[in-house]
Amino acid sequence: MTIHNLKLFDVINLFFKKEVFAMEEKRIKAQFSVTSISDDVQQLILNEDALVIKNESNVDITIPFSSINNIKILPVNRIYNPSVGLLKDGFKGFMSHRNSGKFSIYFNYFVDLNIYTNTGNYFFESLDIEENTSKFILKLNDIIKIEDDVNLIALFQTKSTNEIKDYMDKHYKDLAKTYNLENPRTTLDDSMVRLAKKKIKKH
Repeated sequence: MTIHNLKLFDVINLFFKKEVFAMEEKRIKAQFSVTSISDDVQQLILNEDALVIKNESNVDITIPFSSINNIKILPVNRIYNPSVGLLKDGFKGFMSHRNSGKFSIYFNYFVDLNIYTNTGNYFFESLDIEENTSKFILKLNDIIKIEDDVNLIALFQTKSTNEIKDYMDKHYKDLAKTYNLENPRTTLDDSMVRLAKKKIKKH
């Protein structure tokens, strides 16, 4: 099908997907923190007047608050422990509760943080959705009002980490449809598929 045969909606959607792909290609995975931590991981730290990216090269990158035009957050999920079997029927066949055992498949949730400045844009993904991340987001929102379409900030203010994960287990699918979120961001690679097929043959 050529682009001339596509409907206007399809053309818009095509370019939207390309933009999303390009964005995810340069998204930085980082630990969100209000103070520097000793762990040997890439960090996004909330300082008094700027955000600081501490990376593996030990060359800090500073994003002054005065340069920021807009900040947006959205949730994202990734498959955790995909080792039970080949996922079927849109993942529903093998999804289970996160506390059901070490051989279960379930989603873990993270926060996408998009920062738009007058000198360039920065795209981050948190390493978790735990207390450090929630404190970081809440404090950042006190400094600069964050665009929060799915009300993550309200969840951070009122729910525990486990309650947020349970909420996302129930509602992420609908949120993904409404806000064009990846569902999930990662899927089974070839080695995982081979492992799944072996497990299926044994039963």
